[in-house]
Amino acid sequence: MRKIKYMLAVAAIAGVSFGLTGCFKPSKDSVVESEYYQELKEKSDKLSAQLKMEKKKTSSLNKKIKAIHETSGDQKIAEYKSKVKDSNIVKVNFVANTVKDQSFAVTNLPVCKYAKKIVSGCYRMIGITSTDVEKKYDQMYSYALIDEDNTTFEFRVYGNSYIIFDEIPENVYAFNNASVIGDALIDAEIQKKYETQSQRIADAQIVVTDQKMKFNDTAIQVSEILKKSEKQSLKKDKADTSQWTEYRFYTSGTLTKVYIGDENTVCIENRDEKQSFYEISEKNRKKLTSLLK
Repeated sequence: MRKIKYMLAVAAIAGVSFGLTGCFKPSKDSVVESEYYQELKEKSDKLSAQLKMEKKKTSSLNKKIKAIHETSGDQKIAEYKSKVKDSNIVKVNFVANTVKDQSFAVTNLPVCKYAKKIVSGCYRMIGITSTDVEKKYDQMYSYALIDEDNTTFEFRVYGNSYIIFDEIPENVYAFNNASVIGDALIDAEIQKKYETQSQRIADAQIVVTDQKMKFNDTAIQVSEILKKSEKQSLKKDKADTSQWTEYRFYTSGTLTKVYIGDENTVCIENRDEKQSFYEISEKNRKKLTSLLK
């Protein structure tokens, strides 16, 4: 009998112990099903729904703002192009962000016409922002077109083709080879070394006279002809070239002049105004004249 009472007492103590342990370690299911947990969950779900709704509203608003900017930009560029078209551009100023304290002003008519053509012929890029362009390209040229009334039309050129107008900063436009005149006229950050004048001429970005402007494809063809002529150097340091036809080759800020006379002689003048004279065949003289006319 005493043994039975002892066993009952032990069982009672174990039961109390188990009951106490259960009070301090509730199961996961009991927590989830509790009224307090359900109340917190409802508040959390409601807050999440509100945040999602606000995010959708913000996204929709940003899209509307972007659409307004694009539409506004289209109207502005149409007005801008009209103004430039009716203007007589007499000078273009160039600045590069990679070259400190240097600007270049040009009054050459063909260069001014080309800068004007950039504005009239550019088109808006879809899916690219001004921030995208500014982050991608380290080099930037600033072009300022100035008309006879001193009105200025300014834009920036990134890479070869991307354009951002100062008056329409929200949109990005493009014109193939927009950077060419900046590449040609502004000194390159790192100047390439050339062994001969014809090699420098081959890299010229533009070739200009008072009437026309041509590009690197012409410069390469001219350099091939001049390369042959450099072997026929004439022993004279100076000649009157004032009546000869002058062609100006711009290579990353360096000017090389080529003069072609009536006789079969060509003169090449470097940036230090040192002149070298070469004999050229009649056939090649005609080829040069044809390429550069």
